[in-house]
Amino acid sequence: MKAGEGLRWRALDSHRRGISIIALRIYCRTMIIRKSALVTVTVLALGMLAFVGCGGQDDGSSETGGAAVAESEADAVQILQPDGVFTTDDVAALGWKKSKELSAETLPDATSVWYGFYNQRDVEVRIYESQATAIASGQEIADVATGRRKPAPFASGGISSTRTSYSAYAIVGNLILLCEIKIEDCQGLIDAIE
Repeated sequence: MKAGEGLRWRALDSHRRGISIIALRIYCRTMIIRKSALVTVTVLALGMLAFVGCGGQDDGSSETGGAAVAESEADAVQILQPDGVFTTDDVAALGWKKSKELSAETLPDATSVWYGFYNQRDVEVRIYESQATAIASGQEIADVATGRRKPAPFASGGISSTRTSYSAYAIVGNLILLCEIKIEDCQGLIDAIE
């Protein structure tokens, strides 16, 4: 090799190295962009899945009068004995312990309201003239009291500070029985009313 040729090879090598470094930098930047684009697309896809999966209404609910009402069989309200007319004494004779009469002022068409216990659970008995009146005037209020419907100001998604003491209810004749935790807690009482 001649003396000038070594220099030329070194210059060519350093030129090739410069191109290689530039190509490597471009490749790395491209891979970083591709990786961040892949992460972005993945996050957007997961977000869309969560939005679509959680954003729709269930088939088991419908909008009625500005308030959502569950309609699944497990949540169905028991409406029994359409012609029955009962008193608190009839319910007390079946094991319900009458404790205190409550004001019926806020319950349209209710003749009286009593608080008591059955199987160590709170049970409220609301009395109406007939089952038709109980359904027409008391069912929506019972839905709100048990959390099945939101109170009117909160029906469009606001935050309610109202705490409900009852989780279930049944309409038996002219009575609305509100049960503390679940309908099974009152089922013996509901079935015994004749």
